[in-house]
Amino acid sequence: MPAAGGYGIEHQFVALIGASGRRRPEHRSGSAVSHGERPCWLPLPVVVHLLWEKAVVIAELEHLREGAEKTRAVTWANEPVATLEEAVVHLAQTKAMVEAAECEALAAYEASKEWKAAGAGSAAMRIAHLTRARKETIGRRCHAGTVLRAMPHTEAAFAAGEITLDHVDALSKAKVPTLAVRFAIDEERMVGWARDLPYREFAAKVQDWRDAYAPEDAEERAQSQVESRQLYASETFGGMGRVDSWLDPLSYREFLDELERHERRLFEQDWADARARLGDAATKRDLARTPAQRRADALVEMARASRAHGGKGAAPTLGTTICCDDDTFLTCLARLFAEARGTDPDVYPYREDRRCEFATGGRVTPEQAVMAALAGWLNTLVVDAKGFPLKYGRHQRFFPQPLRDALMIAFPECRGEECDVRSVHCEIDHILAWIDGGLTDDVNGQPLCKRENRFKERLAAYRRRQDPDRPPPP
Repeated sequence: MPAAGGYGIEHQFVALIGASGRRRPEHRSGSAVSHGERPCWLPLPVVVHLLWEKAVVIAELEHLREGAEKTRAVTWANEPVATLEEAVVHLAQTKAMVEAAECEALAAYEASKEWKAAGAGSAAMRIAHLTRARKETIGRRCHAGTVLRAMPHTEAAFAAGEITLDHVDALSKAKVPTLAVRFAIDEERMVGWARDLPYREFAAKVQDWRDAYAPEDAEERAQSQVESRQLYASETFGGMGRVDSWLDPLSYREFLDELERHERRLFEQDWADARARLGDAATKRDLARTPAQRRADALVEMARASRAHGGKGAAPTLGTTICCDDDTFLTCLARLFAEARGTDPDVYPYREDRRCEFATGGRVTPEQAVMAALAGWLNTLVVDAKGFPLKYGRHQRFFPQPLRDALMIAFPECRGEECDVRSVHCEIDHILAWIDGGLTDDVNGQPLCKRENRFKERLAAYRRRQDPDRPPPP
């Protein structure tokens, strides 16, 4: 424990045994503490009190060690199976409580600056040297102890063994300066998530919370990932080629989906060959290629397919799907329109409980989902609050009933010129026709009465026939 005046226990012992190299003056009723070249004198009662506190702490730690030794002496393999699960959970909670105490002690040691007397660069370096542990591990605990001082609900739950150090790390990352006030309001609720939810769901909700209240930060991180993309292809001394790459999430998902499609085809070929040779006795060990070899061959197949098309990209693919809830999708559109008009986009806040991710897993920002849907290179599935699909790009030509209802509410009358037929009596039409590549979504949908819809379709068909350069329908 640190002593008064910023000097630790080590210096108190030096003062008590007279190791400072100076004789205590007769008129002083205290002890000298050497700090560099200048001694610091403390009253004897203060020194005695500090030594007594250290003795109490050491006694408590000895009791903890004795308890750990008794626990270690248990032969768990001989314990009843019914008690093992409860024992493991209890041990995990106790470990979290000990970690909380360690983090608090490390933070106090860091603040005392006692490690400077040993010539260490930081408290983590000094303790890592003494315990022969990884400096990064000690630094992580030291940082946790420091940030917990401003996170009372998290600190209390951690000290009680209700959450782990991983939960503390996730919550501390959400406590950025721009969200400090909001974090103080919602901290207790987020600690409740840590207590009740599996860690993966908890981490996702914390990230959703952060993205909802700081959407600009999420978009900046996404843009930073795009700007950090890179690929290196180098030849080794033996003539082998090595490919290293960093891709942003959207590009990576497109690449991975296509790579896995080729890999599945190659796997089916290998499996068919193995069955032809060995019949029903064939196993995965009898396949001609390993998974890594199939991925390498799949990458080469992708390069050959690109060369066969003259290096030009294929038509928009539906192989990669982004799932986004309708409220988030429309809120993002409203924010984009507000930015285009020069108004404040924060008047359209995101909800915390949103869904915006790849169908196969992986986070996507709302702007990425909207841009992917509008560009058509990725398929965006928008769902309502209950999870029912509202739009699914070009996978579905006809508007589903939930989307029809939404468009009828948004447009009370037929969108034809000088037509006042109520939308409940109209058909839902693609603004850009399906045959011309139009999407089945709320952006490309409108109510038209039968007369206006037939006239629009006939006019569009006439224009298609008059355009000899028009590409074939998708």
